[in-house]
Amino acid sequence: MNTIERCVATSGLLLLFLFAISPVSDAQTSILPKGCIDCHGSETKFPVRGARSQYLTSGHRNLGNASYANSDDCQGCHTNEGFIERAKTGKVDVKKFVRYPSEIGCFTCHAPHDTGDFSLRKTSAVTLANGVKFDRGSGNLCASCHQARRTPNDEVRARNIPTESWGAHHGPQADMLSGTNAYEYPGKQYSSSDHAALPQATCITCHMALPNGRYSLAPSIGGHSFKVEGEVHEEPKLNNAGCLNSGCHGEMNQAKGTPFFDRKAPADYDGNGKTETLQQEVEGLYERLINERGTGLLQKLKPPLYDAKGKFIESNKTQYPVEIVGALYNYKFVKEDGSKGIHNTTYAVQLLMDAIKALDKNFDDSKRP
Repeated sequence: MNTIERCVATSGLLLLFLFAISPVSDAQTSILPKGCIDCHGSETKFPVRGARSQYLTSGHRNLGNASYANSDDCQGCHTNEGFIERAKTGKVDVKKFVRYPSEIGCFTCHAPHDTGDFSLRKTSAVTLANGVKFDRGSGNLCASCHQARRTPNDEVRARNIPTESWGAHHGPQADMLSGTNAYEYPGKQYSSSDHAALPQATCITCHMALPNGRYSLAPSIGGHSFKVEGEVHEEPKLNNAGCLNSGCHGEMNQAKGTPFFDRKAPADYDGNGKTETLQQEVEGLYERLINERGTGLLQKLKPPLYDAKGKFIESNKTQYPVEIVGALYNYKFVKEDGSKGIHNTTYAVQLLMDAIKALDKNFDDSKRP
């Protein structure tokens, strides 16, 4: 028997001994301290087990990339250890790497064994890459990672696209919500929808609201899944609780038979002859730039940036005109935001329509918001 096995065996014997000499009474319901019972007892103060069941379905658990994104400043968002270091000191040492990296988890955002509760590690305002301040309470912790890591001035000015990770780098949600840090074409005016100004329109409000009624703890939507869209009983399900409970929307439902909200777009933005839901219109604008048919404007360049199946072509050293590079930056900015226009409808549609117009002078942008 090795040392660890002896420790485990000894601990087990100790617990049996304690139970034997300390019979449970009405006044003493557990041999564990009160603080432990709040999370680990049979009747808990904090819903740890339910929250964990949701977290297990989340991108934090399944898409974190901690196994390799643990150096060069990546570890500050992609590893639990790097995030904690950055929250405590304001920075990470880019020359070091995390030897035993772990995914973003409960103790990344909370430190209950230190604080005795589930308060957040960090709620101070966040300064985005272009200097704009993001300050939305608890959502600031989210924005400390869910922001563009770069600016269009830095990326577009280079005029070439060396790798797939080029651009705002996969998580510009705070920038999109604020209506900032995309490539804004000279001579164009840009503005935002109400979400950019409403203080209750935060990450927590919509992404962590628990669904109402029977699905109040569906593991794949709301809460610590952080997902607005998921699957319940093998059907696509949208969580509208945040929209309704915040008082922002009197009604917000799911379009029947689709994974989209039933918010009809003000106009036919994508020019396909019909006015659809807002998210369908944004998807239609995506399709004009890159699609699986190989007819997207970014696929028909000479040389093309994407192949006929929509896959990025590596090792392309072409120096493209700024308007083309800016179009790709905005496509990736909106696509990687992930909300299909919900976070900031006006800004998202303006960016995509301007990108398309820069590549196709015949595109009708008269309905640009």
